[in-house]
Amino acid sequence: MGLLIRFARQWVAGETLDEAVLAARAANARGIRALLNYLGEHYRERGPVEATVREYLGIVARLRDAGIHGDVSVKPTQLGILIDREYALAQTIPIVEAARAAGGVLWVDMEAASTVPDTLWVHERLFEAYGRVGLCLQANLRRTRDDLSRLLERGAPIRLVKGAYRETPDVAFTGRAEIDREYLAHLETLFREGRDFEVASHDGRIVARALELAKDHATPFEFAMLKGVRDPLKADLVAQGHRVTEYIPYGPSWLPYFTRRLRERPRNVVTMLRSLVSG
Repeated sequence: MGLLIRFARQWVAGETLDEAVLAARAANARGIRALLNYLGEHYRERGPVEATVREYLGIVARLRDAGIHGDVSVKPTQLGILIDREYALAQTIPIVEAARAAGGVLWVDMEAASTVPDTLWVHERLFEAYGRVGLCLQANLRRTRDDLSRLLERGAPIRLVKGAYRETPDVAFTGRAEIDREYLAHLETLFREGRDFEVASHDGRIVARALELAKDHATPFEFAMLKGVRDPLKADLVAQGHRVTEYIPYGPSWLPYFTRRLRERPRNVVTMLRSLVSG
């Protein structure tokens, strides 16, 4: 358990907002923007959802009052999408409005494939009403090519990840090589047609390709990485003048979050072991 906690502290700021703010401040000190996420997901009752909304409103206020450069990222299943998508939309609106008033951006995470249609529905309505609301897309999902095309037409901010959820072959690419292939293809599309997007990967080959594409495309973008992973690479990118965001999760639900990540993607164990060795 002690080793598990040690690993968890690499990725999770702690259980409290105070600890998350400290981690965000430390990221800013390294020239990195913070992206805070309050841990919790798969809620099917309204009480936890509405408590989560209050927590996010508190995060936005603390970031503003502390002068921290950072935003928040929410999971649709912690805001009620498993209850009803219209209810989830209503719960998300106050967070969007608070983030906009503070001069920030709300990012909407993407979860398991079964939740993607409703997540896209919620995001579309938020984007129509408020403009700049970011959305995560997962390269491993077969539908992402079409989703990316529609989002680019709207001009929505996009965070491209490989995808951390174990899915079936009918909805997702499951081999590492084919997921990498899809990610690189989407990356090319983003540099050609997009703007204001995040390359969210710790993969050195993908980072190198993004740097190559950046030489040929004057496209606003930034790199996004998890707290505690590949910190030397983050520092190198900042030193080269690139924008970097650090995803900082926190909350008392850290153990389910942490163990789920390991279960869904066992190679994350290797990533963490490397991060502990390399810093």
